[in-house]
Amino acid sequence: MNNRQGSSGQWRRLRPWLTVYVAAIVVVAVVAGFVWTVVVRLPSYTIDSTYRAVILESGLSQIGATDVYYTLVGLVAGLVIGVTAWVLFRRVGWPVTLLAVAGGALAGLITRGVGEFIGARDFEKRIAQAARGDSVVVDFTSHTWVPLAVWAGGAVLPVLVGSFVRRRGWIAHVPATTPGGAGEAPGEPVE
Repeated sequence: MNNRQGSSGQWRRLRPWLTVYVAAIVVVAVVAGFVWTVVVRLPSYTIDSTYRAVILESGLSQIGATDVYYTLVGLVAGLVIGVTAWVLFRRVGWPVTLLAVAGGALAGLITRGVGEFIGARDFEKRIAQAARGDSVVVDFTSHTWVPLAVWAGGAVLPVLVGSFVRRRGWIAHVPATTPGGAGEAPGEPVE
């Protein structure tokens, strides 16, 4: 019972920091969504004289570039989220890993939503209304959910590095420092 109260008390103390963390995730994700829409150059279909929509082969390869840029933006944003998680929650222990992974995935979802909201959409409607000689850009969207793994992996990377670099009390033996023989408390980190 006592351990349970201590655990709930710890999470109660962390609630304001969780709010800060979620706010940081939202800010990073919205900025990443804007960056993603700026760096991607969408290809377009051209309506020829017979009202066929034609796209060059290089344009087809640019469609996949949307996912590549989403992945690269996610790696950088994930690292920022991971560092934030580590700074705020490193003393919590192993749950910081779950917070980082969840934060990276949440940021990836928000960024995808922001990018698709800002970017071009309703391709079918726009191409149906196009006249001869018009260029119609494709929809701004990610075509796969796989890059979310990069968002989560990028977020957990700083946590893994931080946990390896951080000194732990159980690694170094600290001799007794007081005359009564009492030293550091067991399990306490030595800083």
